[in-house]
Amino acid sequence: MTGMNRKSNDQREKALMALVARYEQGALSGDAVFLSEEEFEELLMHYFGKHDYDQTLEVADLAITQHTYTPDFYKWKALIHKINLEEDDALSTLEQLNIYAPNDEEVMMLRLEIYVHFEHQEEARTALDQLYNVVEEDEKLSLLAFFDGLLCMQENRYRESFEALSEAIRLDPYQEPAYDELLNAPELSAFRREIGDLLKRQTDRDPFSDLSWFYFGLWHDDGGDDLAALDAFANARSLNEARSSYDLEYADKLFDLEMYEPALQAYNAYFESDEAEESYETCMRIGRSYQMLDQITEAKRAYFRAVELDPQMYDIFQYIAECCVAEEKWGVAAYNYGRAVELPNHTADCWLGLALCSSATNAPLEAEQAFLKAIEMDEQFSDAYVSYALFLVEHGREIDAIKMLEEVVEAYDDAALAFGTVAILMLCGRRQRALALLHDALSQYYDEYDLLFNWHPELVDDEEVQALLQLHKQ
Repeated sequence: MTGMNRKSNDQREKALMALVARYEQGALSGDAVFLSEEEFEELLMHYFGKHDYDQTLEVADLAITQHTYTPDFYKWKALIHKINLEEDDALSTLEQLNIYAPNDEEVMMLRLEIYVHFEHQEEARTALDQLYNVVEEDEKLSLLAFFDGLLCMQENRYRESFEALSEAIRLDPYQEPAYDELLNAPELSAFRREIGDLLKRQTDRDPFSDLSWFYFGLWHDDGGDDLAALDAFANARSLNEARSSYDLEYADKLFDLEMYEPALQAYNAYFESDEAEESYETCMRIGRSYQMLDQITEAKRAYFRAVELDPQMYDIFQYIAECCVAEEKWGVAAYNYGRAVELPNHTADCWLGLALCSSATNAPLEAEQAFLKAIEMDEQFSDAYVSYALFLVEHGREIDAIKMLEEVVEAYDDAALAFGTVAILMLCGRRQRALALLHDALSQYYDEYDLLFNWHPELVDDEEVQALLQLHKQ
């Protein structure tokens, strides 16, 4: 049976492609192609599904010339003019529809949609009242409530807007535009708590509604409740495995929570969908997940794809450089840090990375310039100050290193700077002063004492250092 369905689908697809080819060949040659109403409908759905609205409009125009009295083609034309924000053309097409189908319910609904879209509030209210007199089904009443909510929003009646959109969801729990407006319209931000209550009621009433769970997840996400958002996205995903956006939101939330292995599994599930789209952000998160799992080859592959999608984002070059550092490819890392600092919005971290890699490749002048750039960008960048001090010590400039740190400590203090200064003094043979400063640092920043061993690993075995640690531990 499955094979027969697949064969039937293949035949329909081949027939559609043949129809598209015949139409496009006729358009290219300038010869009129005469098609049935059903064939025009197939073409309209094909181009609309591809978001090729200009071509959809051309097909609608041709269909109208051949089937002048068929309202459906005017509906298509009005809809496309609305999408293209062509107000006069949309309203003109509505006038033609009034001639051929003045009382058609779908035409009345389209008229309402266009009036609301272009904020013709009085006409929209009239159309809405007319429809309330003829519509009975809950799904259609839900759509009317949705448009009522949009109208109220345009009229600055925000409480009524919230109530109308809530009613739209009550009437049809799968009325997605109503969910979208409730969560994303800035005018309704004052009703955030009530929107959460509404979504909670929806999930309690129908725990198998994937849409309610999905938007409840977005609501939790906006509020910073990551774990609740993750649970809601997981529920939506389990209830509707066919919707790829659920996989993507779930994967992104796992990434935010630093749950990298399951995040990669969810990203892979997303890309198995025909609807999946590559983006810079998704490739970046995939690469970062691999990087945090020390799978450097896979991380770089994802980052290089991100570069292809948007070569103007500095952070991808920074992450590629970090991967190269992990592979001890200092020259390649320096090159990528160099690319990062050439791009807008780069951070002091990029300059510090460039400085460290330049130092590792025996380019001291470039390294010092990069250290100074990092400090210039962030005057309280403790890692940069201490790293620069280490660089100065390595190049025999101990006095310069100590003097710089003394000046910085007068301006501000934090754990990284305090323990870093102790490490530098130890390296310079200023042991007694270093131990005195270590005593002060442990008094303030005991929980972060590991920073000392990051700067000077040998101090782990230093008896006096260990004695001070025990003293402050007690």
